[in-house]
Amino acid sequence: MFVCFFPSSCETRRDFFYYFMSFLVFIYIYYKKEDMKYKICWITLCYNEIDILPFVSKYWEKTGVDKVVVFDNGSTDGSLEYLASLPYVSIRHFDSTGQNDIIQKQVKEEAYKEYKDSYDIIIITDMDEVFYFYDFKALVKLIIDGGYNCMVTPIYSLCEDLKPQPEEGKYLHQLCHKFYKQKMNHMKGFESVSKISIFNCKITDSVSMSVGQHYVYTNPGMRIMLSNDGFCLHIDKGFGLEYKYKIRQKMWENLSEENKKGGMCLEYNDSYEKLKRDYENNQENSFDINVIYDDKHNNN
Repeated sequence: MFVCFFPSSCETRRDFFYYFMSFLVFIYIYYKKEDMKYKICWITLCYNEIDILPFVSKYWEKTGVDKVVVFDNGSTDGSLEYLASLPYVSIRHFDSTGQNDIIQKQVKEEAYKEYKDSYDIIIITDMDEVFYFYDFKALVKLIIDGGYNCMVTPIYSLCEDLKPQPEEGKYLHQLCHKFYKQKMNHMKGFESVSKISIFNCKITDSVSMSVGQHYVYTNPGMRIMLSNDGFCLHIDKGFGLEYKYKIRQKMWENLSEENKKGGMCLEYNDSYEKLKRDYENNQENSFDINVIYDDKHNNN
């Protein structure tokens, strides 16, 4: 039997009420802290990406971002209209004469400085790089509680036969079956993981992005967390050989003189025959990542 004793005098009742309310406030703060929602911002660049935006936006949403900041370089293909329809997207603009990786580096680094004090986690990628996690919220807690500056994941590139059509409730990787493990120009021990793209703003004051290459830059004492509870998908125009060749030719036409002089992204001008050999080689070594990431936890 449960018996409740309630004080009889007014003064004692007042004290009892005060301590009881203090206890309730303590419980509220404790559980509120345990269920703290970390603020997440995703920063990316855009130039005529309407072909992939319907796919990419689904990954943004699954990650649970509070805001996506898109720096646009003069899109004319409907990308801006699509982005404007997403309530969590903020569109900014930057200018460059063609694709200029030096300017893109500056845009990303300055954007991090601008937004880092307003968020706990900032993700910085190119538009065709997305992340898929079973439970990103849990990983964010591990990053912050563990004092890690950043997190990396396995990375896979797409080399499909054709461009799939978006389907309700499905992510791009679930509509495809041919991927290959991408190798990056990373430091020793990090050759097979994504670029450093996910940053803990609480302890990372600035970031140093690469120019035209997928390098990892680390500062002395920087702590990197490697997680296999998800992956980075590099779409990389991998919607079939003909599609990739066509898009690469357009990218070559848009490539800045600074990039060409610096020897950056010259592969955009590869011959059809070379691209065909590379693409077929990737397909020969491809596998279906859905066998590994079978979404056994959930499909949200």
